[in-house]
Amino acid sequence: MRVLARCVHGTEWATAAEVEAALPASDVVLGRREVAFTLPGPDPALTALRRADDAFVVAGEVPAADPTRAGLAPLAAAVAALDWPAVLAAVTALHPVPRSAVFDCVASIEGRRSHNRFAAEDAVGAALAPVLGMRFASRSGAGAAATDLTVRLFLRPGSAVAAVRVGARPLHRRPWKRDTGPGTLHPPLAAVMAALAGVGDGAAVLDPFCGDGTLAVEAALCGARVAAADLDPDRVAATLANAGRAGATLDARVADAAHLDGLDAADVLLTNPPWSRAVAPGGLLSASPAAYWAAAAGVLRGRACVVTDADLDLPDLLRRAGWGIGLATRLRLAGRVAHVTLAAPPGAPVPGLPDPLARWRERALAAGVVTADGF
Repeated sequence: MRVLARCVHGTEWATAAEVEAALPASDVVLGRREVAFTLPGPDPALTALRRADDAFVVAGEVPAADPTRAGLAPLAAAVAALDWPAVLAAVTALHPVPRSAVFDCVASIEGRRSHNRFAAEDAVGAALAPVLGMRFASRSGAGAAATDLTVRLFLRPGSAVAAVRVGARPLHRRPWKRDTGPGTLHPPLAAVMAALAGVGDGAAVLDPFCGDGTLAVEAALCGARVAAADLDPDRVAATLANAGRAGATLDARVADAAHLDGLDAADVLLTNPPWSRAVAPGGLLSASPAAYWAAAAGVLRGRACVVTDADLDLPDLLRRAGWGIGLATRLRLAGRVAHVTLAAPPGAPVPGLPDPLARWRERALAAGVVTADGF
């Protein structure tokens, strides 16, 4: 069974490393924003991938050479002719689908076409309804309906890949993350950052800008001992509520990140400081960002993994302050370019990537999926 895992562009190699570790995957191929691989059959670990945005069982690839509306009918007929019973058997082995199921179709388009995604979705959905024996819910109407199954259509120059989501909801929608505010972090990126920093059982992790606790919870789920803090009491309350739903044990309190009590007991500084976009910085970070990192360097005994807006150029700031940069990579997040930086304070060994991540990054570089700068 062929599977397609979708991810944030710039994290393909980290997602592939998780696939390799969690699943009996073969024929792993990296592409832009995706990792394709083959499994011997349905595997519950698919629905537990943390670094992927979503995952799909592939029905097949069909020609889609005509980019006009005239090409929609042959496209829909070709998609409907794929082996859908085999795909449905695989998906229903991973999550229950009721007999009176409702499905939708979600399309993404690469390249120029004279129709929009909704036209492609409606054409394919209408053709698939009698094949699947389900009711099709169009997304082009007044509002999206609740559905039991999602067919995914990836329209590419000359072809289209049709697939079905492995779970009832996208993997990036963590069921525990219900309390959120401005600038909240994308959970799969938080899982990637925890992996880059080598967070594992027993590691002492600090997030002094915890927000809704996305990084703190992901680190705790890796077995780390986590201390979290934020200036905003409402965000600390959100962290504790989200952690409770996730079954994650962590300490969270209201504090200014300038007060670094306890940081010297941490192995990893894992954080998403304010970007001056959705959330304005406060405390010492507002008065002097450089001074904040100098203070952190004075007490941090391990390594830091930080995500920031690229306009802030944190890697350059840290280099000028004498930090050792193990990785500075760019990715696109919520429509903006961000830096993910893995670093250690002056005098500490420059941190390297864990071996599986380093190996998959080399493969992604060789395949041209990412560059040395990220993308």
